Amino acid sequence: MNWIEFSNEKLNALLQNLVAEGRLAQDLGIDASPAQIVGASRELLMDVILNSLPLSRITDSSDLVLHAEGPSVRMEMPTLSAFNWLSSSAEKALRQLSGGLFDLQDRNAKSLAKALDLRLTGMAPGSLYLGFALIDPEPDLIQTADEPVFARLRGAMRQLPTVTNAIGDEELSREVWELLPDAAERDVTLGALLGMAPTGQRGIHSVDISSPGTPQATLSQRERVVLRDALKRPSLANKRRGRFVGEVREIDLDAGRFHLRGVANIGSIRCVVRNINRQQAKELIGEFVAVSGEYESDKDGRPRLVLVEDMEALPSASQAGLGFSDPEEN
Repeated sequence: MNWIEFSNEKLNALLQNLVAEGRLAQDLGIDASPAQIVGASRELLMDVILNSLPLSRITDSSDLVLHAEGPSVRMEMPTLSAFNWLSSSAEKALRQLSGGLFDLQDRNAKSLAKALDLRLTGMAPGSLYLGFALIDPEPDLIQTADEPVFARLRGAMRQLPTVTNAIGDEELSREVWELLPDAAERDVTLGALLGMAPTGQRGIHSVDISSPGTPQATLSQRERVVLRDALKRPSLANKRRGRFVGEVREIDLDAGRFHLRGVANIGSIRCVVRNINRQQAKELIGEFVAVSGEYESDKDGRPRLVLVEDMEALPSASQAGLGFSDPEEN
């Protein structure tokens, strides 16, 4: 049974109860007006109609539901700044999640981003509820080979509450590594959650996050601190050291992240770099770059996330020696 069916059954039960109360009063000879009979259940009826049904519709039609709590959303009319923060932060985080996954799949991220159709499924009262759904792109907008990427993105969106529940009071639990064994996808997912964690500056103190078939989780300023610290210096499992060469097409200066593309026999690698300024980024974009540092591989031994310690732009692809070397194997 979905949430709409549950709310409809609740509404039907209330209506049937009203009819039964009227018949009982008539059988007992009680002179009760329709207004008196309805009045006893009016508050329950209005709660189902105004609150339960709208929230049920959002829950059943969304891949992700956010519920904000705080002084700016405790009234029937939330402040516009609070609504704008929640909706824009969610959209930005989900698009960053999709862009990261597209790049990791070695797909044309810009082309796929154009086909990305995120919808606001609706709003519901009770502080502020917003639902978001990923709509399947039109067949003529993507290639058949790219269809699984969108399915994977929907799965990543729906897994966000489960990952949130694995955030401890002071650090990430080991469950995060079990849920997200791919280091690059783990980094992308944690970055998306950080983007949705409230700062407290918009009158929103916490954001409950839920999706179909997963327990509800909560993002607050505490989780924000843990996520921020975890992303500053990601903890790697089974780390090794190596040198990688590939092309850099764009750099996220705020997050200190970029994807090294076209690495021979590997594809795309997500890179974490600290203390890079705008001028340095400009010199690297569009160039073949060699990076070195500690990295984590997936279960197949393919490097996925590297903590960059040194990097340099190379003069040309022919001189770059595309690929990677692992000093621990030499």
